[in-house]
Amino acid sequence: MKFKVFILLVVATLVVNAQDIHFSMYNLSPLSLNSANTGKYNGDWRLMGNYRSQWKELSKAYNTFSIGGDMNFYPFNQNVAGGLYILSDKSGGNLNVTKIFASGAIHKKIAGFKMSIGLQPGIVIKSIDFNSHTFPNQLNWNTGAFDNSLANNESFTKQRISYFDLNAGFNISKKIKKIEAEFGASYFHLTTPNESFYANTNKLPIRQIYNASIRYFINQKIALVPNTIANVTTKANDWIFGCNAEYTLSKSTFFENQIFAGFMWRKGVKRISDAAIINVGLKQNNYTIGFSYDINVSPLKTATEYKGAYEIALIYTGKNTRIHKKQIPCDRY
Repeated sequence: MKFKVFILLVVATLVVNAQDIHFSMYNLSPLSLNSANTGKYNGDWRLMGNYRSQWKELSKAYNTFSIGGDMNFYPFNQNVAGGLYILSDKSGGNLNVTKIFASGAIHKKIAGFKMSIGLQPGIVIKSIDFNSHTFPNQLNWNTGAFDNSLANNESFTKQRISYFDLNAGFNISKKIKKIEAEFGASYFHLTTPNESFYANTNKLPIRQIYNASIRYFINQKIALVPNTIANVTTKANDWIFGCNAEYTLSKSTFFENQIFAGFMWRKGVKRISDAAIINVGLKQNNYTIGFSYDINVSPLKTATEYKGAYEIALIYTGKNTRIHKKQIPCDRY
């Protein structure tokens, strides 16, 4: 069993490093998906939080937290938005990653198309305690066990690194009768920063995300939303595709209350099926809450017993107080 867990951690660490940190419920983590999503909602301001726990049955599980907020502004009658996004990830029990990004976007409506473009500058901090790990050179041949008090003979020069990072993206959507289509593209690590605990150079390649969805309104109450997202880097990629069903409970001046549920499938590195994802959620007035579970169907399912990850997402949206239509009463003579 220990050997299976060891292999699981090694493979998972390689995959996480290749693909970056991301959520299965990407639509409920808008600022980590695309900087163009900053301010892309019907409201004055928004707060959001996400939590992901992967393989929690292991002693050194993978845990990811994120919080963020954004607000819409209208200088010179133009819709711009600004926000802040913070992510904290702990993987393998000892590798800690903190990301702090400012996020901004401009929104325009041209010929019936809603268009957005965004930018995310920020700082990334990574740390690891090498003294809490053992290395091949620390095998004590007398006892047959690893001893981290022995010299590890590794060439690492630091246990904490930080670097500037830059992300950008755009989004376009249009509603035509019963169909509302949306497409987005985002690009991460545009500065190709160097991240290495050693003296050598290890530059991050630009990561690309492409997402698309089509919301089809069957009637005034029910809508189907097939959706897909492709996450691409130089040597790794994954692809999620699936469909959500939305049922509208009620509508008010400011909010549309609904329940939603869906199923998605994720294919991982080299197109190997990775997980089946089930998600459910509720939108009630200012609040949106979602829950998802990843069922592991990859070759690692023997070690994990099909257990994958679960996520919780919570979004609070302030009311839209901006007047979109102005009417001036005029007497008729």
